[in-house]
This record gives sequence, C-alpha cells and structure tokens, in this order.
Amino acid sequence: MKAATQRRSLVIIWITIFIDLMGLTIIIPFINDFVAELGGDEQTVGLLLGSYAAMQLIFAPVWGRISDRIGRRPVIIIGLATSAAAFTIFGLADRLWLLFASRMLAGMANANIATAQACVADITPRSERTGRMGLVGAAFNLGFIIGFPIGGILSSVLGNRAPVLFAAAVSLLNCLAALAVLPESYPREARLKGQQVSAANPLVAIRATLRNLARFWKRPTLSRLLTTFFIYTIAFSIIHVTFVEYGRDVLRISPSDRGFVFMFMGIVGAITQGTVVRRLARWLGEDRVIELGLLAMAIGLASIPFLRTVAFVYFGCFFIALGSSLVTPSVMAAVSMRSREHEQGVAMGVTQSLGSLGRIIGPPYGGLTYARINFYFPFLSAAAAALAALGIYARSGSKPGGAFEPATGDREKKE
Repeated sequence: MKAATQRRSLVIIWITIFIDLMGLTIIIPFINDFVAELGGDEQTVGLLLGSYAAMQLIFAPVWGRISDRIGRRPVIIIGLATSAAAFTIFGLADRLWLLFASRMLAGMANANIATAQACVADITPRSERTGRMGLVGAAFNLGFIIGFPIGGILSSVLGNRAPVLFAAAVSLLNCLAALAVLPESYPREARLKGQQVSAANPLVAIRATLRNLARFWKRPTLSRLLTTFFIYTIAFSIIHVTFVEYGRDVLRISPSDRGFVFMFMGIVGAITQGTVVRRLARWLGEDRVIELGLLAMAIGLASIPFLRTVAFVYFGCFFIALGSSLVTPSVMAAVSMRSREHEQGVAMGVTQSLGSLGRIIGPPYGGLTYARINFYFPFLSAAAAALAALGIYARSGSKPGGAFEPATGDREKKE
C-alpha cells in the first residue's frame, strides 16, 4: 500500500475510533436526566450502560472473524452506519426500551473497534505496530476528553437530545468519508477461504466469542498476556464508579470538577500513547513497558483514598492514566505480533471482548465494595489486582527488551 493511501486509511481509522469513544462519553453528563424523563432511575442507567458493554463483549470477536473473511473496509463502514442509526434512535426515543435498543445497537456497532485495530496491523510492519497502536490509543483518549464537555454543553444549551443527534451526524459523515477514500487493507488472497460468515444471531455470537476466547487462551504465547489484560481492565474500570463517589463524599467536589479530573486523565493518556509509548517500546521493549504501566497504575490506585485535596488527587490520577496508557497499546501490539497474519481481526476482537468483560465486572464491583465496606477497599483491592497482573506477566518468561516472536511455521502447528 502506498504511503499516501496508508496515511488516508490511518486518518479514517483514527476518526472512527475517536467517534466510538466520544459516543460513549458524550451521554454521561445528561444520561441520568434523560432516563428520568422517560420514567427510569439510577438502576436503569446502570443497566443501560452495562447493556452497551455486554454487546461489545459478544460482537467484537464476531466482527473480527467476519473482517478476516470479507475484509476490513465493509465491516468498518457497516459499523459507522449502524452507529449513526443507534445515535438517531437514542436522540428520538420516547420510551425506555428504545434507549436500551439504541445502546445495544451502538455496543454491537462499536465492537468494530477491533476491526479498525486489525486494519492498522494489516498496513503496519511488525516493528512499528506498538507506535501505531499508541497513536490509535490517543484517539481513545481524545474521544474521552472531548466527549464529556460536548455532551454537557450541548445538553445544557440545546437539550438532552442534541448531543446524540450531533454524534449521529458525525458518524454518518465519517461513514461517507470511509466509502469515498478508505481502501481495503486485507488482500482477497490472504482471507480465509471456504467458510461462510456466521449470522449475527446472539446465541451464535456468544458461542463464537467463547470459542475464540478458549482457542486463544490455550496458546502459551497468549494465555498470560490475555489474563494480564483482563485483570488490568477490571482494576482500571472501577474508577468510573468509585472515583465519582469518592469525589462527592470525601473530597466534596462538584460534577464539573470531577469531569475536569477525567479530562486531565484523558490528556495524560493521549500524550503518553501519542509520543511516549513508541520511545519506551524501542528502549525497553514491549514486555517492560507493560510491566511499568501496571506498576504505575497500582501506585495511582493505592494513593487515591489517602489524598484529601484535589491537587493531590490529580497526582494520583496522573499515575493511573500513565499506567493505563502504557499497558493498553503495548498489549494490543503484543497480541497482534503473537497472532498469525490471517487472524488479526479475531485476535483484536478477543482482546476487546476481554476489555468489555472487565468493564462489565469492574464498575459493579467498585460500587458494591464502596457501599458495603468502605471507600478505601475498592481502590486498594484494584491496586492489588494490578500488582497481581504484574506478577502474572513477569512470570511469562518473555525476553527483556526483545521483540515478540511471530506465531508462524512449525510453531503455529505446535500451538
């Protein structure tokens, strides 16, 4: 693929991932009010957000498998069009069941993030994948940064339906751009042959997800890596509930102040993944970067409940954001390089499914332990989980500072 075409592809993929994350965060400032308008409560909001993560969990490997068979381009375009439809349904909803339908549809569509990451892997040499995954990770953080203020401002000025209709318009525009300029990154001759694409039936999707997870987890080169990522995701995702409660109950800061803290974390993450990860990976190797990230996140999580001023809380959140931004792109690059070339879509899908499962488990665990035990416990136990993930990964026997060996040739057969 020519350099100019490669750059255009990366821009479209970057915008696609940015829109997916912005679409997730843009509803947070007003979702409680919107649900209340339609007769729901906070429990309804929790179920609504959980339904999104559950659909991502189910469909990420399915979209990855489909993209390995029919190509990345059609899957990305279908996902963008479906996202636009989901946001439109949400913005026009007058019943709670429509909100659930729209969020589940959005979760299913946004599961194509794995396909976008596989597209990056297709067009990037193995030696440069960690850096490219870091740039992709910056799109996550920028969507996280911008989504909150856009949602808050538009809902305050134009009403609760305006932000999602705005997101629908942006998704549609990017879909049209992908139709016009996004080339296929996965050549026809390299795709799996002689297999039919499974229907997107929920039961079929669940079976496919479990089968893919089991298949990848059996591989010695991937099992501890995937276990590490799963534990890390649970540990990181507790802050979406517990930090908001801690800020309200202990720090007594306003929602806007809490939003600025999350924005700060997004900024740290964007800078780290956009610039620092690539340099550290070249200097230390991906293995050490993952371990460094887990250690930094453990320090940040453990410090939060002992920090009683906003200024010091920013210090703790810096370590959390730094750690997360080192771990995620490095894990994605590691999974990509330890997977075979013809299954990059499935590999990224499996990883995203584990992330979704972690986001389903983490927030309820954080909220439950915060309410039933005390505000120290969820932070400290999450820090302990991050250290446990570090211990598991350190035992994997990977080479310090070395590149990951591709699973090719005879080694594939052994696996």
